Amino acid sequence: MTPASEQAAFSPKASPNGASLAWVPWLQAGVTAMLVVLFLVIVGKARQQSDTIRQLEERVQGLENSRALDRTTGLEQQLRSTVERLQAVERNGTRIDALSLEAASLRAELSKLNPTSPSAAAAPTTDGMPLGAPPARAPKTKN
Repeated sequence: MTPASEQAAFSPKASPNGASLAWVPWLQAGVTAMLVVLFLVIVGKARQQSDTIRQLEERVQGLENSRALDRTTGLEQQLRSTVERLQAVERNGTRIDALSLEAASLRAELSKLNPTSPSAAAAPTTDGMPLGAPPARAPKTKN
């Protein structure tokens, strides 16, 4: 083979049968351009998907925060009602203690009174009986 025939065989502008292959560079440029466009489309889709995923994650986080807030609010209301009940129990306990002390002092005063003394007859009564006296038993009736 001669050097000129070797150059013609490996030249992009010539084919083995001598026809011109001028379209090969255009084909390579077209394929390259197509690959670049596909790459850019894939990158765009990936960014779009990452944005969508980020938005969905933010929504999920917002829902979780909302549920946590609802639970916290519910627990807070339960705590308030429990505190209110406890305060009512404490107030009632204080009242009971005060009434117990008053009842004890009244019992002490009644025990000081002599049942035979004239002041015992003037003592306040309920149902005709002096305070502190045991209730009378009702008579038994025969059927």
